Amino acid sequence: MTYEELQELHELLFKTMGLIHEKFIRQFPKESRQYQGIKKNHIMIIGFLYQNHVLTATQIAKMLNMEKGSLTTLIDQLEKFGLVIRHHDANDRRRTLISLTDAGKSEIEDIMKSSIQCIDKILSNSKPEELMKFVDSLKYIIQFMGKIKKVN
Repeated sequence: MTYEELQELHELLFKTMGLIHEKFIRQFPKESRQYQGIKKNHIMIIGFLYQNHVLTATQIAKMLNMEKGSLTTLIDQLEKFGLVIRHHDANDRRRTLISLTDAGKSEIEDIMKSSIQCIDKILSNSKPEELMKFVDSLKYIIQFMGKIKKVN
C-alpha cells in the first residue's frame, strides 16, 4: 500500500473505533447492578473471559492496553467478588490462568442482556437491509483481522 492509502486506513480505523465507542460502548452498562464497585474495566475483563474462557493476565493486559500491575489490582477485586478464579496451567505451573466462576458467567450474561437491549434501542430506526449489511461488514472485519499476523 502507498503511504496515502495507509494514512487513509489509519484515519478509517480511528474513526471506526471512535464511532463504535460513541454509538455503542458508551451506551452500555458501566457498572454492575448486583456488585457494588464493579466498573467498566472489570466488565471488560469478565467480557473477555466470557468470550475466551481462559486467559492469562498478560493476554488481558494486552487486550485492555493496560500495564500488568494495574490489571492485577482489578483481577484481585474480581476474585474477591467471586467472579473470577486463578489457577495454574497444568502444562506450566509458573503460568497462572484466569477464568470466570459461575457467578462471573451469570454477571456478564446479565450485563450482556442490558447491552443487547441498548443495541436494540440504538438500531431501532435502521432499515433491515442496512442492518444486514452492517452485520455482514462486521463479520468480514472480524474474519479479515483474524488473518492478520501479530506484530510485537
